Amino acid sequence: MGYFHPLLVHLPIGFLLLAILMDLLAYRSAFVLYRAAVPVTLFLGFVAALLSCGTGYLLASSGDYDFSSLQTHQQAGWIVAGASGGLWLLNAVLFRKQSQAGSRWMSALLLALGGLIAYTGHQGGSLTHGSDYLSWRAANEPEQTIRKVALVDSTAIELPKVNPDLPLEVDTQAVEQLHQLGFNVRYMLKRPVMLDLTLPAQAGKSMTEIQPSLQAVAQSIVWLNLSDNGFSEKDLGWLKACQNLEKLKLAKNPIGDGIVEILAGLKHLEALNLNEAELSESAVERLKNAGIKRIYHWKQ
Repeated sequence: MGYFHPLLVHLPIGFLLLAILMDLLAYRSAFVLYRAAVPVTLFLGFVAALLSCGTGYLLASSGDYDFSSLQTHQQAGWIVAGASGGLWLLNAVLFRKQSQAGSRWMSALLLALGGLIAYTGHQGGSLTHGSDYLSWRAANEPEQTIRKVALVDSTAIELPKVNPDLPLEVDTQAVEQLHQLGFNVRYMLKRPVMLDLTLPAQAGKSMTEIQPSLQAVAQSIVWLNLSDNGFSEKDLGWLKACQNLEKLKLAKNPIGDGIVEILAGLKHLEALNLNEAELSESAVERLKNAGIKRIYHWKQ
């Protein structure tokens, strides 16, 4: 459900901006009737904002985002939802008769809400596209750089960095077996081979069933998601073979401190999601000291 957030997030923006626009247009006699539609539009924006915040919360639990930026965007989103609901109530109770003074106060509050929407949207854009996504430099420098390099030496264009330890080929039969076992398999790159594997939550597969196929492609696994499948650290010793693993999700599994010894030697591991696992805080600190840049560990 969390992946519906990028779709649903546009609904509150549309409804709330429409409410602001109609309120402002209603100051002209030709559009005065628009003000009657402001309360229902605010209410629809409030409901849509709650849906957007709910799906955003679920998406955030995937552990794919910078924590500080994510927290700022989340807090701003909940404030937008609360403010839109509050303005709907104010409009219904205090400004019901739509006196001139009341309308002006409401308009000022709606404009403030518009500023908050813009801020929240900017934080969301920064979270997904980088903090400089609106800058002139971000929009133009890559193209200019490529042109300059091409004029000097066409062989000098720098390609994206790929882990040189990745194998050039993979056991395709093992990949097909993973498909049959219920894994979602995505080739991020085919030469060298970079695999993104996801076992759906509560798939009902034992590690005995899936481990042989996983070990056969272990060197090619770059992203792996085994969340919510009842695996403990006793089931995950084979992860030591995944020397090129960069992102690992083990949320909602009964994993204890023993996972530290398994993961500490994975030099390419950068992001680890252990939400609702049973690790101690000292174990999390040891994982941080092992060089893992982003660790998500939240308990209910």
